[in-house]
Amino acid sequence: MSDNYKIAYWLRTDIQHFAHIRPIYDNLGGVILTKNPVIYDYLKEKFPYLHMDLLFVKNSTEAKIILNRMDIKLVLYTGFQMIFWGYSVQVFHGASDKHYLLQHRRILLYDLLLLPGKKHMDKIRSVYNLKHPQRFKIVGYPKFDKLVSNTLIQSPVFNNGKPTILYAPTWISEDSGTKLKFSKHGESSLPLWGKKLIRAIAPRWNLIIKYHSRINRNNTDIYREIDQLITELGAEESVKVIWDSDITHYMHQADLMISDISAVCYEWFHTNRPIVFANPAPDHYRPSTEELANTYAWQAGDVLYKEEDILPVVRQNLASDRYMSIRNKLLQHSFYKPDGHATERQLAEIVKLYNEVKDRSKLRMILHNISVLIKDSIRH
Repeated sequence: MSDNYKIAYWLRTDIQHFAHIRPIYDNLGGVILTKNPVIYDYLKEKFPYLHMDLLFVKNSTEAKIILNRMDIKLVLYTGFQMIFWGYSVQVFHGASDKHYLLQHRRILLYDLLLLPGKKHMDKIRSVYNLKHPQRFKIVGYPKFDKLVSNTLIQSPVFNNGKPTILYAPTWISEDSGTKLKFSKHGESSLPLWGKKLIRAIAPRWNLIIKYHSRINRNNTDIYREIDQLITELGAEESVKVIWDSDITHYMHQADLMISDISAVCYEWFHTNRPIVFANPAPDHYRPSTEELANTYAWQAGDVLYKEEDILPVVRQNLASDRYMSIRNKLLQHSFYKPDGHATERQLAEIVKLYNEVKDRSKLRMILHNISVLIKDSIRH
């Protein structure tokens, strides 16, 4: 761990959350903790440079013991699962239209929240009475600094000169499907559209299928079925299935993206290229101009409602970009200054808070943690 900054990062559910803390870790150092063995194994194998800074813990209690021993002052989160140790910083993991952002009252407990843009702030203000608005800082979206500044380095997935389509569905939620009667798979298009897209796209263009990497894959065979279909069609050379913690490399290589109700839709707007939305519940979902709607992003592209739509819609969007104006409007609303310098602004706010708390006594930290725990128990 860095001797300069006693900082910890807590990863719980998704390997792609690492993409949001990586710029911070690379600049400030610190220790990365997870109680998810899949996250631990993935990071250990793919990022060996993490070395001793990557720790596996049994639970948050063990995490607290380690953080206490290491005299950690700040803990950074990308999700809403808190350890309740030290001072907390929420860096978020997207700018999605999903409603979970408005359902986590724990959002009011963080000592610092670094928001990607005005859209995030507007949604939070619409639901909560912010007694400490100074804790909320709009800094931009560091995850896409390298794409915006054109400094991404990665070997291309395809070298055949054909247009490349990126399909990036959100995670499958059986629980959401139970609560939302119109879609048994929540907001994911994968079970309904995955195989249809392969059949339509694979013979004509390149297709990258970048799965959402939420560790809970649920009890579904769709992943196996897609692998089998690719083999049956002999499409291994034109369809590549990707599990990765960072989608930016694949966005950089794609001419068009297909998604559903996901933060990647807003991330894609950084590329200034067309997007198509695969409707996970065609009888229910429609594009919306209501900012709190989960289909607000659908204003920025064509929506697929039936299988025969795929070919004409993809062809049309590869040939012309009819939604550039609204797409760029949503980009500017969702991300503050997409100028390649969001990491610098984010680091400045973290270091500022760190310098304020680094010399505080352990007793004062413990009292602060108790106060936060009490507030959390009241809210729940």
